[in-house]
Amino acid sequence: MKKITYLFILFSITFFGQCPDPVITSWTMGNTYANFDGTNNNSIVSYEIQYNEGVVFNPGTPAPAGVQSFTFNNFPATLTGLTSSTNYYFTIRSICASDTGSWHDDGNNGPDLWTTTSDCPNSIPYFNNFQDGSCWPNPSNHTNNGNPGNWWYYNGFGDSTGNIYAISESYNQNSGVLFPDCWMVLGPIDMSGATDLTLSWKVRGVDPAWCQENYTIYFGNSNDITDLENSIHSYSETISNIGDACGTNWADRVFNISGFSDPQGYIALRHHGVSDMFQLHIDDIGLNSTLSLLEEDNSNLEIFPNPVNSHLNIVSNLNQIGTNYLIYDNTGKVILNGKINELNFTLDLNSFSEGIYFISIGNTYNQKFIISRN
Repeated sequence: MKKITYLFILFSITFFGQCPDPVITSWTMGNTYANFDGTNNNSIVSYEIQYNEGVVFNPGTPAPAGVQSFTFNNFPATLTGLTSSTNYYFTIRSICASDTGSWHDDGNNGPDLWTTTSDCPNSIPYFNNFQDGSCWPNPSNHTNNGNPGNWWYYNGFGDSTGNIYAISESYNQNSGVLFPDCWMVLGPIDMSGATDLTLSWKVRGVDPAWCQENYTIYFGNSNDITDLENSIHSYSETISNIGDACGTNWADRVFNISGFSDPQGYIALRHHGVSDMFQLHIDDIGLNSTLSLLEEDNSNLEIFPNPVNSHLNIVSNLNQIGTNYLIYDNTGKVILNGKINELNFTLDLNSFSEGIYFISIGNTYNQKFIISRN
């Protein structure tokens, strides 16, 4: 009798067992990626995720038309190639040697909605090149004390090279002469551990015959323009008609900030004290702590060779896929930026001068490297 019972139990397990559901312990969305973690099960051969942008769907085999499929063997796993600030519907199932499990989601009522984060700067090192329109400051961070309807704006789809930047006008064809006092406030920026900083940007008065725009950049601990106007940290300039910022070429500007002790900071652009010129353009605003330029011990970041002559090889990790990298010179000015789309990639440094540089990945990893051509 015992043998019969044992055989029946074995028969039941063999023929009536089901592929177990995935046990998910973490599901997080980044700006262009999603990270999945869970408890691996030896009876599960692989996992399949089906996902779709913006529209709920009924999963199937094969995936319905227009629905994407992502398969991996073990947790953790990372799905890349998503679009920032976008809604996606996801569902997941286990795949065993003999069968597949049911589609799994929160509540078992269909694929779940997840949203990728905005690729917006909010901490040190800070870099804003205005390429992501979803990161443009909301209306409460804009003020105009001059002509009604005259505000900072950005150039939609970019110029002929695809570059997007901030624009304010002191003259246009429709309205004629303008008297701007236009403010745009960026932030808040997490200033944890930062006291001494370098603020950098690019600027130009784009029409060489009418380039003498006047502007001020403020840095402070509030988004209130009265507080910012009274900040001890500011830089003002009237573009000279014989200077490097007059015309279509961009000019670099930098100023240093010392003794800042607040937990968050704000950068304000103000176009004012001018009329009857044309357009002021500002781009590539960077804020970097001089302390963060110190080299850190980064076991998760490998760069070689160092010193480097022309091409720098970078080995990142899965958690860094989809994050931004920045290259600084030793004054703290951002001179190159991009996004990590693969674990191993190479940067062409042939156009860089010899000297000391720093690479920052995300908000955590900083490492020094040297360009030497001796």
